[in-house]
Amino acid sequence: MNSTRRRIVTGLAAVTAMAAGVILAPVAGAAVTGSIQALPSRLLVGLRAGVAADVTLPSLQRLGLPTADGDTTARRLLGEIRAKAIEVPSGRLSAVTAALKADPNVEYVQVDPRVKKSDVTPNDPWIAQNRQPELAQMNVPAAWDTTTGSAITVAVVDTGVNTYGDLAGKVLPGYDFANGDSNTWDDEGHGTMVSSLIAATPNNGKGMAGVCAQCKILPVKALDRNGDGFHSDIAKGIIYAAQKGAKIINLSLGGTATSAVLKDAVAYANGKGVLVVAAAGNESTTRWSYPAAYADVLAVGATDTRTGGTARTWFSNYGNWVDVAAPGITAAMKNNGVYCWDSRQSCWVKEYDPRTGALVYDDYAVQGTSFSAPLVAGVAALVASQHPTYSGGSLRYAIISSARKDNNWTQYGTVDAAAALTRGTDTKSPTATGFTPAANAKVRGNVAITPTGLTDDWFGIRNVNLYVDGKWHSWDYVAPFAPVLKTGSRNGVVKVQLLVYDKAGNHVWLPARWYTADNLAPTVSITKAPANKARVKGTVKVYAKAADKSGISKVELIVNGKVVAKDTTAGYVLSFKVASQKKTMKVRIRAYDKAGNVKYTTIRTYYRS
Repeated sequence: MNSTRRRIVTGLAAVTAMAAGVILAPVAGAAVTGSIQALPSRLLVGLRAGVAADVTLPSLQRLGLPTADGDTTARRLLGEIRAKAIEVPSGRLSAVTAALKADPNVEYVQVDPRVKKSDVTPNDPWIAQNRQPELAQMNVPAAWDTTTGSAITVAVVDTGVNTYGDLAGKVLPGYDFANGDSNTWDDEGHGTMVSSLIAATPNNGKGMAGVCAQCKILPVKALDRNGDGFHSDIAKGIIYAAQKGAKIINLSLGGTATSAVLKDAVAYANGKGVLVVAAAGNESTTRWSYPAAYADVLAVGATDTRTGGTARTWFSNYGNWVDVAAPGITAAMKNNGVYCWDSRQSCWVKEYDPRTGALVYDDYAVQGTSFSAPLVAGVAALVASQHPTYSGGSLRYAIISSARKDNNWTQYGTVDAAAALTRGTDTKSPTATGFTPAANAKVRGNVAITPTGLTDDWFGIRNVNLYVDGKWHSWDYVAPFAPVLKTGSRNGVVKVQLLVYDKAGNHVWLPARWYTADNLAPTVSITKAPANKARVKGTVKVYAKAADKSGISKVELIVNGKVVAKDTTAGYVLSFKVASQKKTMKVRIRAYDKAGNVKYTTIRTYYRS
């Protein structure tokens, strides 16, 4: 792997070896550098506002790559965040990148960051033999006195999930974005371990106990059998999970690389009321890791399970961007159904320096913030079971507001499952003073409908929905919130109303207003002027007439592509001085109606006499 790839850190064997100076797995840089020819053969393309999500880019057609943006499912999901992932032959990256940047439909072009998980081995815990101390350290058994969970859907965006042992009957049909099919079999192992911490069946006389006994796992495979994957595949997985009804999405992955596509996918899920939980990373640094550091993601660091679950593990990232902590040395079930726990008899790993033969890692394998995150996702599912109306914002608040203030390396402290169940939430609706454009405005094409005076007294605004003639039309989930009214070919009165949600799920309807949609161009003609191909001198006068149902706002005279005169009063008379122009003059009239539609006359060519 070259230096432009991105890593998703999910365990510690490789991290420890790197700390010792031995490279056991490819290492990623923090930013895209180097020649474009060395980059992965996938590009992320963002579309400009107003461009249809399913647009076929002319730049790709010209290059003979009209279907390079993947299958129908991939196009549909990334279309939700106005993006495309373009597969490009490595030898054509420079040409394709240049063409896309010049395409008027395109807002940005970025290399799709490549991610790599470090090798991890699962763990085998039985509560009866004290093989899952992490649960007591988060006060989970006390929470079970209130609820053991319900059929909450928790999506695990990872390497897939297998249905052995304690996960039998717990795994829903999902999707594999790494290979483009519906087979979510875990051929690497990490996703199954993560899922077992969330939903492994307790009290069945075998195996381990997950935090949420009744939870269902939605498997979303975004990493391949080597633990490798693209940001675009993770983004598709997040959007897919949100659309499939996941209440919580677990992302036991991360790295220093960021991308607009991954950030927008997280924002999309947040806008749907989903709680996104992500591992803070294992580099023992304050440097931000993504997606954990994105807004409204619950970022989870790791405590040392071996010393009581309060102190930070040596590997966990830290800082006020890390929201909460949870045990980072845990039990789990492997993808072959084998259980492990923190013992030399179970899932112990030894790594040697291939150059010197020196032992560089001799420890239990299942360690990392990757395993802290699913424990917290499981707690969030318990809260959702106890409070079925809670949105993702309310779940997040319950966890952070109840965390034990027992450390200074996270923002809120260590998760307390029992206390989280007791937290209330915001029940007051957000407010707004109105929206623009003003009532009775004339509109055309795509128009941003922007609420004014938005306020919320707790968590903030989650999304703004636009209804047209009583039906849902569009939405926006990123501040400053301006859903787009697409008038298309409509002409006539349009009823518009906004529905605003805060992050707790409270909502308010803003009073309806009516606009006049006008997508018909005005009529315009030249009534008196020199004939086409005439020779002219001095001052040339051009007389014109224009009309439109909504009224004419202005008429302009254009010579050689430049506006030289303007008139706003009917009986339009415009003129230009020949001496100020080139010897050959291309002359036309342009009229605007009051909705902004425009119409041109045909061009007349004049020559200086």
